[in-house]
Amino acid sequence: MDKIHMIGNAHIDPVWLWQWQEGFAEVKATFQSALDRLEEYEGLVFTCACACYYEWVEENAPDMFRQIQKRVQEGRWAIVGGMWIQPDLNMPSGESLSRQLLYSQRYFKEKFGVTAKTGYNVDSFGQSAMLPQVYKNAGIGQYVWMRPNLKENPDVPQGPFRWQSPDGSEVLAFHIPDEIGGYTGTRDLPQKIERMQEIAAETGAPVMCFYGVGNHGGGPTIEGLNTILEYMNGDPNGRWAVFSSPDAYFEEIRPMAGKLPVHRGEMQHHASGCYSAFSQGKMKNRRSENALLRAEKFGVLSGAINGHKTNADAMRRGWKNVMFNQFHDLMCGCSIRSGLEDAVMGYDEALMIAAREENAALQKISWKIDTMLGKKERVRSKQDGILWGRDDLGTPVVLFNPHPFPVEGVAAVRGRLGNAVDAHGDPVWTQQVRAERTNGEDHIDTIVQAKIPALGYRLVMMHANDPVLTENTMFATETTVGNDRICAEFDPATGRMISLKLDGKEHLRAPAGALLVDIAHCDTWAHAVFTFDKVIGEFGGAELRVLENGPVRSALRVITRYGRSTLTQIFRVYRGSDQLEVEAKLDLQEKHVLVKLEYPLAVQGGQEVSEVPLGVIERHSTGMEEPCARWFALSGQGGAAIVNDGKHSYSCTDGTLRFTVANSTMYADHYGQNHRDDTGEYLDFGEQKFRFAIVPLAGSWEEAGLNRRADMLNQAIVAIQETYHEGPLAPEYEGLSIEAENVSLECLKMAESGEGYILRLRECNAKETETTVRMPMIGREMKVHLSPLQQKTWFVPEDADTEATEVLTTEEPKV
Repeated sequence: MDKIHMIGNAHIDPVWLWQWQEGFAEVKATFQSALDRLEEYEGLVFTCACACYYEWVEENAPDMFRQIQKRVQEGRWAIVGGMWIQPDLNMPSGESLSRQLLYSQRYFKEKFGVTAKTGYNVDSFGQSAMLPQVYKNAGIGQYVWMRPNLKENPDVPQGPFRWQSPDGSEVLAFHIPDEIGGYTGTRDLPQKIERMQEIAAETGAPVMCFYGVGNHGGGPTIEGLNTILEYMNGDPNGRWAVFSSPDAYFEEIRPMAGKLPVHRGEMQHHASGCYSAFSQGKMKNRRSENALLRAEKFGVLSGAINGHKTNADAMRRGWKNVMFNQFHDLMCGCSIRSGLEDAVMGYDEALMIAAREENAALQKISWKIDTMLGKKERVRSKQDGILWGRDDLGTPVVLFNPHPFPVEGVAAVRGRLGNAVDAHGDPVWTQQVRAERTNGEDHIDTIVQAKIPALGYRLVMMHANDPVLTENTMFATETTVGNDRICAEFDPATGRMISLKLDGKEHLRAPAGALLVDIAHCDTWAHAVFTFDKVIGEFGGAELRVLENGPVRSALRVITRYGRSTLTQIFRVYRGSDQLEVEAKLDLQEKHVLVKLEYPLAVQGGQEVSEVPLGVIERHSTGMEEPCARWFALSGQGGAAIVNDGKHSYSCTDGTLRFTVANSTMYADHYGQNHRDDTGEYLDFGEQKFRFAIVPLAGSWEEAGLNRRADMLNQAIVAIQETYHEGPLAPEYEGLSIEAENVSLECLKMAESGEGYILRLRECNAKETETTVRMPMIGREMKVHLSPLQQKTWFVPEDADTEATEVLTTEEPKV
């Protein structure tokens, strides 16, 4: 009989049907119970993940923490997971998952002298395709998971197997079968052991059997341990059941890895409603991720060219907030309302940290730029109550680009201004637009469109007189909006988009509009429901109005309604652009519905493709609800991609993309259909705002440069209005550029050691790539090679003469 490794553990939800304060208390109670059981039962090993829990105990119960350190050193307390929390694995960015490992593994190494060897997400709602690479890049080669179970997806492996991501990375994995994972008590333990005996016989390999009270914590119980000892003592075949840990299990089966089955790609679906529930939290997560990453990049830029120091402790606090809120029951929107409101506060703190750090970095640069342009006469007073300005110089504005490629960036500048020129006197495109204030006649701002160097800046001088550049290739009428490349047309009665043409070619085969889909039969998770297609109505009764009409952009506002709900979409096209950008505001007043934006496309036999954390995956268009990252597409001539700024849910069937933008399920409705009453409250009720871009595809998704489009939609250009001063910095500057368009700058930050930089790159188009990374700000140029969908991390010393070295995402040497 193959050995059963008995894994004593406690799966703890720090937030779910309770707030984090209760979870905090339960972590301490569970850890103390585990210490007591270790004292009472010889040979028992306790397993627990999540660095966050250990930090809580360290800060709040230091005596208990020292006992845990002792048990870890003895080998009787197994640290697993390597992440801050057990996060959702479909919706955080790839970089967020890397940060989960970075901060947690370094914490474990510092406090316990060990790092986790086993990835461990026993309750996360689905397994994203690129996870093997996420873990391998952090030095972890084995993984334990549970969802989806065999009832939800009978094709997922059971027991031990090898798991490969699309880039070829591989980990040794174990699937905890069915719903009998490590959070039930004693009552089903005999059946659980018998089930694991059957799996061992079926697979011909040792297995793990998880036991211990979980969800609200608890861990191994006296009754459960006595039951296990009875099995062990009554074993006629020797020690076939042993107290063990995941690390010990994988060590035993690794020699037989070559005989195990191989699974490639993602493992879905579980709780498909969670991809769309709690829009506010998902939006805050995306904004926080991007704000922190942008602040880090600008901090490195400012430090390299003028010695600025980013507050590393503050940035870590911001990332810890984000990582905690990526816990699966929070990120997926299935916790109680008060728990989700706490998460919003945590995101807001992270956003404010990032804003402070970014502002400090950029203003230190902008203040040292020579905005006098060689003139010696100083101006120490304002031209009016708002703007600094002189007729011959204008108002200085510095535009900052956070991307590793030059952009034709658009940014808003306060005040009614006219023409603009760069430091060479060349004109720059401007347009006056309605401001977000109504201050008497002061209700107009100006947008400026200028080419800005890669990860750098450009100074422009803005004047109150008429613009020099006036040629208008834009247009907006009562039913159309576009430019000389792209045109969208709308039905004035229904508000549906009836045509979307790129270079004269139609991309819609039928009108596109907003649908309401019934989900009253679903709980918050939508357990056992994977397709949402019960359409009960659509938005209509349109009001159309032209808001802007070039030369930088044109805009058409379309307002539609259903019942008491209102959807306002402002469709914008920019000069020189080939995509339709949408600023949406939804006031949802209908209960138990999904709101889906439907796009029937003209593509024939297109390929469904989606960005996922750290990669791209092709899927079969089955109509099932799918998780996505920043974009998804139906690739091919006549197809389209949807690039978003904080949504994660879509479906595709018969050439039609349906973009899920809202989910008005009930808060924390866990199989509660028979217990709903009029006291219940609903997620996504009320007003929300979001942005997305519709990108018509003339061919493949790779040719469309979707990664860079997503970068630009999610990380905006920054404009800082300056005054007049001399300075050592030139009026424009390039800090870092990547030659290949299919290579993404995942992060640029100071190393955790405080010395040198961390550069992380990712190949985005499944294409073998050699490229050059130029870093003028630190006097370096690197030639790099990336395999298809590969991510690599380098430690770059501040001394330009010292060679950069490839490291793990944990910033430890790569062995």
